[in-house]
Amino acid sequence: MSTADGPDQFSHATVSVAIPVYNGEQYVGEAIASVTAQTRSPDEFLVMDNCSTDRTREIATSALGADHVRTSEVNLGAVANFNRAVEQATGTYFAWLAADDRLEPRFVEMCLHALQTHPDAAACLTAIQFLDPDGARLGVQRDPELASADARTRLRSFLNRPRWTETYCLYRRDVLLTSPMFQPEYGADVLLEWWFLLRAPFVVLDEPLVEYRTYPVKTAEATAEGLIPGSGGRRWLMTRMWRSLWREAAADGVDRQVTRTARRELVRALWHRYWIKHIVWDFYLVAGDLVRWPRKRLVRVRRSPNAGDEGKSTT
Repeated sequence: MSTADGPDQFSHATVSVAIPVYNGEQYVGEAIASVTAQTRSPDEFLVMDNCSTDRTREIATSALGADHVRTSEVNLGAVANFNRAVEQATGTYFAWLAADDRLEPRFVEMCLHALQTHPDAAACLTAIQFLDPDGARLGVQRDPELASADARTRLRSFLNRPRWTETYCLYRRDVLLTSPMFQPEYGADVLLEWWFLLRAPFVVLDEPLVEYRTYPVKTAEATAEGLIPGSGGRRWLMTRMWRSLWREAAADGVDRQVTRTARRELVRALWHRYWIKHIVWDFYLVAGDLVRWPRKRLVRVRRSPNAGDEGKSTT
């Protein structure tokens, strides 16, 4: 799956780190500082500003210089912004960092060493240290099963979790470019890691080298709108994502036995407590719309200048 590194590539390997961001002024300075403090400095560091309307661009430019800040004239959505980071980077290895997260100082050094000593691995994942909005440390998520050579073990572990954070790896950029990267659908990050795990295990480090900030529950609708502008009205988001995982299990390049295993695990996951919660949330969103829709329609009719004409309203 990956291109093996030879001895010369060990010494000439280059690493790119990119922060895709939209209106991230609150934390982006911390994210940038965590990258510049690496014990093994990245060879390329980009901030992909997605037409922010706050001070994000100013903060990034002040810290890094204008050459390191790539701007867009319109808000492309997170999916397109994450993808352009990979396409515009030049490193042999690549890592995304969210604008509200931080890297521990040894992230690049340790992940690079792990990939150079495991030439068949496409990505290196570390344990994740969760933070609250104020930066206080919460729990740690470790994923040792994702390094398993057994497809069932790693796919089952990946499916049966309440929160997916595996996007924040160090990747071989050439392999990342052959992947679908972020697709324009809900759960784009989950689908990307699923693509990798269907084909091979990760290298997994036990030390938490990524600090991942968590927040009170954000609605699925708001998340979808942030990923792909104009998609916030979609429903059945988790159900659609499950269907996409099912589809990708049979994509080109996936061993047929792995396809069968993956689809068995997807069926099994529907009975797992986290997926029951996911699906219940989908029903809740749809049921809420069914309850609210007649009331919204009635309000529009009452406020319409044509309200005396039955069945007519202005919107």
